[in-house]
Amino acid sequence: MPVDTGQLRLPGYRLLHSVVTAPAIDGPIEHRHRDLRNHCYDEHRRWSRTANTLWRIGGRDHASGGSVVELLWNFVAGPLCQTLPRWLFGVRSSRRMLGRGRHRRWYAEWARLQRGTPPTDFFRSALDHVPGGEGSDPERLDRVLMHALLADLDGAVRRRRFNPWRMRRTTRFVLLFEEAGALDSRVQRFLRELRSAVEDLRCTSVIAIAAGARSLASRIPDIEAADLAHAGAELELVERQGMRAGQPTGIVVPVSEGPEDDERASYWLGRRPTLVAPSRRWGPRTEIAGAAVVVLVALGLVAGGFYRPLWGGGDDSCAGQTFLGKDGQCVGVTTGKQRFAQGTNERQVSEVLEQIDRQNDEVDAAMRRREEASPRYRTVVYIGPFSGGAGADDPVRGGTLPELRGIVLAQAHVNALALTSDDRVPVRVLVANAGHLFEDAPAVADSIVQLARRDPSIVGAVGLGQSRGSTYAAIRKLDAAGIPMIGTSGTADSLLSQGPHYYQLAPVDSRAAQVMAAFVREAAMVTGPGQAPVKARRVMLIADPKDPYSSGLARSFRTEYRSGPVETLLLGTGGGATGPAGRSYDTMEDFAERVCRVAGGDEPTGVVWTARGSQFVTFLSEYSRMADDCPTVSVLGGDDVTNALLLGQDPWAIFQGLDLYYVSHGEPSRVRAESAQAYLRAYDAQYGHERGVLAQAMRLDGHSPLAWDALCYLSQAIDEAWVGSGKRDGRLDRALVQAVLYQGLGSGGFNGATGRIDAHGVAGGGRLTADKLVAILHGAPEGAPRPALLCGAVTATDIRKTWGPGKRYSCPEPVD
Repeated sequence: MPVDTGQLRLPGYRLLHSVVTAPAIDGPIEHRHRDLRNHCYDEHRRWSRTANTLWRIGGRDHASGGSVVELLWNFVAGPLCQTLPRWLFGVRSSRRMLGRGRHRRWYAEWARLQRGTPPTDFFRSALDHVPGGEGSDPERLDRVLMHALLADLDGAVRRRRFNPWRMRRTTRFVLLFEEAGALDSRVQRFLRELRSAVEDLRCTSVIAIAAGARSLASRIPDIEAADLAHAGAELELVERQGMRAGQPTGIVVPVSEGPEDDERASYWLGRRPTLVAPSRRWGPRTEIAGAAVVVLVALGLVAGGFYRPLWGGGDDSCAGQTFLGKDGQCVGVTTGKQRFAQGTNERQVSEVLEQIDRQNDEVDAAMRRREEASPRYRTVVYIGPFSGGAGADDPVRGGTLPELRGIVLAQAHVNALALTSDDRVPVRVLVANAGHLFEDAPAVADSIVQLARRDPSIVGAVGLGQSRGSTYAAIRKLDAAGIPMIGTSGTADSLLSQGPHYYQLAPVDSRAAQVMAAFVREAAMVTGPGQAPVKARRVMLIADPKDPYSSGLARSFRTEYRSGPVETLLLGTGGGATGPAGRSYDTMEDFAERVCRVAGGDEPTGVVWTARGSQFVTFLSEYSRMADDCPTVSVLGGDDVTNALLLGQDPWAIFQGLDLYYVSHGEPSRVRAESAQAYLRAYDAQYGHERGVLAQAMRLDGHSPLAWDALCYLSQAIDEAWVGSGKRDGRLDRALVQAVLYQGLGSGGFNGATGRIDAHGVAGGGRLTADKLVAILHGAPEGAPRPALLCGAVTATDIRKTWGPGKRYSCPEPVD
């Protein structure tokens, strides 16, 4: 052995050597295996200091006389220091030679081949190898000893984490024979058996060199090398390419007799003195001390992290891929176990997260049972706002809860089909909290990019449902990393300009503004106390100049509506040159007073609300104080107004004189496609038992079916990418999914729960559906809202082009 590589122990070989050299064992058959174990333990004590010391402590002969103290000591220490260690030796020996359960060792497999069944006790099986036993043939004993030796040597070079000597062994064991002898000599027979044993055990730790062997051919022929240089080249090739099944394991080199040097071999060896250069390391004692220090430091860090909450101070208690966000709550990526939500609806959000986690576990379990040819799962990240700052509304405020419900229902629907077909790919879902109002979206996008670099199964993201500056920054980061994104309820036109990997399912603001302008122009939407509805002759446009969604929708409405005067009121200041022009109001009270003064006049006035739904609730609270002067108000809201219906508050309970119309991007009850019906069946089966205003609002809201469509749309793209890859799992990556999305789904689109979707990017497609279905609903204090307008493609063959009583009004043509 080289210096500082520890003592070479051969436990298996020593054990079998003790067996084959044991004296003949007579006596009752049922006791012979125990006598063999006792003999092997006696041999074991010859070289084990620990076992020999324990035996001496246990006393000499229990049956001999001696003093009372000696007898008492023998009675107590004998079983403890002699009988128990001997029994443990037998247990460890059986486990070393046979293994446990399905992990059988070489001897168990060797004995099974000899007798047909694997042994259950080593010493009962080893009785065959005792002189006079059934397996005591010399050649057979050589063979089993050979296997034991190779198994021990192979184990000796296998690295062990906490064994510094084992870690230092970087060279193979060399068996050198000065003369092989005749063809039938013991040495040549040993070499032939060595080749067979190396192949059986796949041992790579031993190389044998023998002089005088003309042929080693047994079951596999030799490699015929012309000289030593050729033999060295063959060894180098084997080292570089590895050993393959059926490849020769022996090299025979003809050499001339005498002391003459082989110049080619000397030159070759001079250039390549070693096959593996040993690494320079410290001494084993130094390494043990260093390892001990590292372990102590690691234990200290673990203990410090465990007790850190007791110390106080700045405590980042976020787990996994999450971290503290700007609002002081955990943001980032989670598998679904992290409870983000902190409001009164935390229980409902947590239930959905737990269901996502259960479905992910089901996919993991199914992958372990799947065949190699079946596709592995792919991972999709849902990005949404789950938390808010101090005093913020529940996470349901941004449509997060209904979107989560759509995601979890779509995942169950997709996997129910994928796990029974080799043409579909199962989907796992990770959840990412982008923080209050998507404030932490850029940092969360960075963490998703880092995670995607380590996890190639991540092929896309869904969500990003609010059009804000931080959302834009997150999209640009994900786009630069090549991660396809399917937007849910985000509608600003500028979302699509952030990168070619973003695709929009909901109608963009410019399309919604077209429909809203047509509705205000033709519909009798203004009602007064005891009056029949009439068309609006005057419009008050409400916008937030600091919000990209609000300012974009307001600008588009001003462009589309030219049928009467429009007064623009801005909530606060800011927005720059790109924001809509209008009069700013610093307080909601002043703002509500201005609306009351104009809307309460003699001229029929409609309010077009393009600001956020949360601001709408605040406006109604202020407006209700002026009910004596302004008993009614007629409002047409953008799609974000639906969030006001999801706050668990009834807008009509705040102000009874409200006549509300609002844009909805999902109306599955009006879509006759199978996917819409599948969504409704799944939703009612899971959540149909819920009652109350909030439960009804979520079932009718567009966030949930849009999220369903987003995941189903991305899943279909993954399925088509799988088929396009030739069903080669290694080729199915984010780039291939992006190519499918950009070219468009193979069937020319997708019939979703919210209408026909074809958001391709090729040939000027724009990565959006130009004629996507848009609905304007008429809300009511009690009961379900009624559709007042429906324009766009319900399915590929059902395209709504007219609306209103008698279908007398034309839907605006979408702008390409």
